Amino acid sequence: MNKLITLPLIILLLFSGCSSDAERTNTLVNVFIVGAPANFDEVWVEVLGVEVQSVGTRGQDNADPKFFPNDQVIKRINVGALVGESQFLIGRGEIPSGSINNITLKLGDDNFTITEGERTNLVLIEDSPSVDMSLTVDPGLSIDLFIDFEVFRSIRTGEGSSLELSPKIRAFSSLNTGKISGGIRPQTEKVILFAVQSRDTVAATGTVQNSGNFQFRGLSGNHRIIVQPLSQAFLSDTLNNVNVGPRQTTQVGNITLRPRGE
Repeated sequence: MNKLITLPLIILLLFSGCSSDAERTNTLVNVFIVGAPANFDEVWVEVLGVEVQSVGTRGQDNADPKFFPNDQVIKRINVGALVGESQFLIGRGEIPSGSINNITLKLGDDNFTITEGERTNLVLIEDSPSVDMSLTVDPGLSIDLFIDFEVFRSIRTGEGSSLELSPKIRAFSSLNTGKISGGIRPQTEKVILFAVQSRDTVAATGTVQNSGNFQFRGLSGNHRIIVQPLSQAFLSDTLNNVNVGPRQTTQVGNITLRPRGE
């Protein structure tokens, strides 16, 4: 009788030990995508999933990339609408704790824009855009990673009248970056905003429809904010020396567009 009781107890302890070991050596990763508008009403991109490359605590022997699929039945995402606080969860899963050194977006062929109700298919040039990053991840924690799909740099004119999708992305974590927030007035005007550091454009974003609010994510340090209205009726504008620190939100207030001719 004692043997019958002891055997299940040993099995339970073994499984409990394995579970504890996994929790101590793995990190849960949630990968989101954010975007920005361009000269289109909508930009739809088919996202199949994301691949995260990590270097675990044992080094290269457990550095195989992990693929996290987009579990939605319809995998198209309107990346042009992912502004402000909007984001889309691509996938989540566990990776060996240590560091993340690369992230790859996996795309399908069903990509298109919509302008004034008219659909234009996008010819996909690269189905696996990848970006290097350096992020230390501790065991037993959950972290959020973000892929910023830079729409304004990703779509270009191809042969004839075709449009090509050559995806440009950047990746960041909310652990070591901050945000810049503000608003555009008149709030109904569409603009694209660029965050420039030194001479390089770091990020782009747009405004939330009908509110005029905007938010840059994944920034750190000093930036110049360039406001480019899509309407020719208004002038562009610039904000200098906008500084943001990790896990901070820098508010720049409302930016009132100046009518052309003033």
